[in-house]
Amino acid sequence: MPEKIGRYQILERVGRGGMGVLYRGLDLVLDREVAIKVMHADFSDDTEQMRPRFYREAKSAAKLQHRNIVTVFEFAEENNQPHIVMEFLRGSPLSSRMKEQPPLTLDDKLDIVAQLCSGLSYAHSQGVVHRDVKPANVFLLQDGTVKLLDFGIAKLATSTLTRQGDVVGSAPYMSPEQIAGAQDLDGRSDVWSTGVLLYEALTGRKPFESGGLTQVLSGILRQPPPPIEQFVPGLPQALIDAVSRALEKDRDKRFQSAEELGRELQLIRKTHQFAPPPPMDETRLASTNVLKALHEDRQKQAGSPADQTLQRPAPAAVAPTPGGSKAWIIAAVAVVALIGSGGGYFYFYYMMQGRQSSGATTTPLNGPTAPANPSAGVPPARTASATPEKAPPVKKSIAKPPVASAASDTPAPAPAAEKAPPVKKSIAKPPAASAASDTPAPAPAARPAVANVAVTITGGYDFQVMDGTRMISPPARSHELPLQVNGKSLRLVAPDVFLEHPFKIDGGLENKFDYAAPGLGRIEIRAARGECKAMIGGRDLGYGPWAPLSAAAGDYRVDLICPDGQNPFNQITVTQGRPARANFTAK
Repeated sequence: MPEKIGRYQILERVGRGGMGVLYRGLDLVLDREVAIKVMHADFSDDTEQMRPRFYREAKSAAKLQHRNIVTVFEFAEENNQPHIVMEFLRGSPLSSRMKEQPPLTLDDKLDIVAQLCSGLSYAHSQGVVHRDVKPANVFLLQDGTVKLLDFGIAKLATSTLTRQGDVVGSAPYMSPEQIAGAQDLDGRSDVWSTGVLLYEALTGRKPFESGGLTQVLSGILRQPPPPIEQFVPGLPQALIDAVSRALEKDRDKRFQSAEELGRELQLIRKTHQFAPPPPMDETRLASTNVLKALHEDRQKQAGSPADQTLQRPAPAAVAPTPGGSKAWIIAAVAVVALIGSGGGYFYFYYMMQGRQSSGATTTPLNGPTAPANPSAGVPPARTASATPEKAPPVKKSIAKPPVASAASDTPAPAPAAEKAPPVKKSIAKPPAASAASDTPAPAPAARPAVANVAVTITGGYDFQVMDGTRMISPPARSHELPLQVNGKSLRLVAPDVFLEHPFKIDGGLENKFDYAAPGLGRIEIRAARGECKAMIGGRDLGYGPWAPLSAAAGDYRVDLICPDGQNPFNQITVTQGRPARANFTAK
């Protein structure tokens, strides 16, 4: 492993592939971590053709600035060997994540591929085709963002930089036209590869993987993929159709752009609403252009038979059962959460269209139209035209007498004022239906169960729990706190491992909240100047050399305090079980 490549200090080797070796390095000028991919190409032969083409294609890859594409900082060469400097990412490739537990949900898989399509669509608009889309080149960051790796590198492989006999691309993901050696490859080739990736994410197997390389290539060119429903029953028909269309062998019959495929997947996510609905969904929409296109697609479908099918979840929310009321509450909460987001308008539009197409009566928040309650003597033909002014007296009539009074078998010919309590009782009898009432009182009544929660905090080292400036639990590895207010913010503090970690109590329905303190990693400090002392978060570490320091996982600033007033610093991220190095190598 080299000590330096260009101006970058090499810290470790993180991977090796068919096209090169990947290192984690440190930019000594800008003081940031980078990823450096050293390619297996050699400029010593045929320099007149190779070097100009390398830099020409390098520029096309470096100009791609998109949230779903890895950022390229520099293309250069050293000792006639080219290397590419990119942003260093923390997370895991999709190829690894698909094998880990817990498994990805169906909504997660569609979101990942939709983000991938967003990055591909942007690249295609800039005239760049990836040509090597596969799970190993799709990277998932810790916040859920998808990054497409090696953009442009696959295209570089098609030039004279490749060795004689190399196969361009990964065979199971190559499009038919790519295998056939077409010279006019466009974005539809990447659409095919994305379809293969989506098929694999859904089923756990590739559509063409049996036998050797010859059988795989023959299958891509001539055979249809096995029906996806034979491996994963119960998928929405719209999703099955989308995968089949992405894998059309005739590229004119495929989705004509990655944006079109991504928009279709977003539409499937919205219309089918896989449970549970994804949190913070507004961050998952690829762009405002996609959102606008989704809205236009929804308008085109309005009134069509397909639209009636897509809107089936909405009528279920007003079904005359207690479960239906609960479903409407969940949908209403989702609407409120999404209206403030970029995706809120589309979701609200879908829900309102679904309500209208189902023929629902006025003011659905007043509760669903309940069937007759024979035990309470309520006639089946209960009207839904009760005005909001009548709702408060109905509430009061239930609050005053005990429930048994409302449930008594009174004669049916009761006055109108007495009919309301039995109707209210029939709605309030199941807890879910009570929460669906239009009156403000029942809504807070569902929350006291989680107002106070029992808190358990554990860790692999001693730490204390702080509430503001007050210590509420002394240093220990395990803390059992008395009932705490749900939503309160506390801090975990352990000066020995630099821990200063805020967290928020988020109790569930069982009135319990379990939390784990960040795991331990290490901080290593390297400095060329021996007259400087180091500090981390205000803690004076004295003069070097410094032994590795145990530190809780998190972000830290390491400062050097030098006599001449030149006080450099490093921003580092400590992860559990791994070292993080602060390098001050420049004298």
